[in-house]
Amino acid sequence: MLGGEAANTATALLQWGDAPVLTGNAIGTSLESDVLWSALRAKKLPVENLRALPEGRQSGPMLSPVCDVYITPDGQRTMFGTGFGRMGPGIPVSLLPYVEGSWFTAESNMSGPSRDAVRAAAAAGMKVYVMDFFRDEEPIEENMFWQSSTDWVGVRGNTQRNVRWVKDWVAKYGCFAILSDGPNGFVAGSPSHPVRMYPPFPAPDMVDSTGAGDMFRAGMLHGLSRGWAIPDCLRFAAAAGCLKCGHFGATSHVPPIADIEHLITENPDVAAQYER
Repeated sequence: MLGGEAANTATALLQWGDAPVLTGNAIGTSLESDVLWSALRAKKLPVENLRALPEGRQSGPMLSPVCDVYITPDGQRTMFGTGFGRMGPGIPVSLLPYVEGSWFTAESNMSGPSRDAVRAAAAAGMKVYVMDFFRDEEPIEENMFWQSSTDWVGVRGNTQRNVRWVKDWVAKYGCFAILSDGPNGFVAGSPSHPVRMYPPFPAPDMVDSTGAGDMFRAGMLHGLSRGWAIPDCLRFAAAAGCLKCGHFGATSHVPPIADIEHLITENPDVAAQYER
């Protein structure tokens, strides 16, 4: 299956009628890369900013990053990956198509290039949404959006400590911060939105949580790019991430907008708790 945070998020945005520009690590030249190229094209994702082999890297076959994902009966997943330490960008960060006023999002898998790209996007006047940037010092600025999960920071199942963690992060960077806690919902807030816990929408069937955070990010970007109010963005994102958990794999099923809206409508008590 196709995976990776960028591809997962782009797949959802594309199916919701957005026009994402996808870039990331070079796909590689191994047998696995043939599967990845086919999967990218089957999803009709743009591949012009992905190259088989970065310039200046080894001349022989380059292994593609691959994960084994193990799913337990409660839908939680454990991942074991290989090839990620050798990842390099498909094209130089300086050549990415930065468009003033548009949204730019990145995760931290390629540590150096990802952070360089965030700095370049901000300098170009883009609106920035970062995911899993949690070092002591990050290129996060006021008015940026930040998202991560208790897989990396905070404490799983401890809302009080997660609220405190997010408050400290917001105070440090002045961003809008979202810390997801799986089936326990998420904590979110900014200098202008009080930091608090938001409840999850009930998952009709819990099959696989892989990619739920990427679906949440896609939901936020879908709403933000249309100028929705923050509560509406959070509701849509949470419902989308919830519905994703009813299917195996991160990109095998993108919940249609109608299904997301139906889940929100059918759970008015939960939806009402997203208002300020």
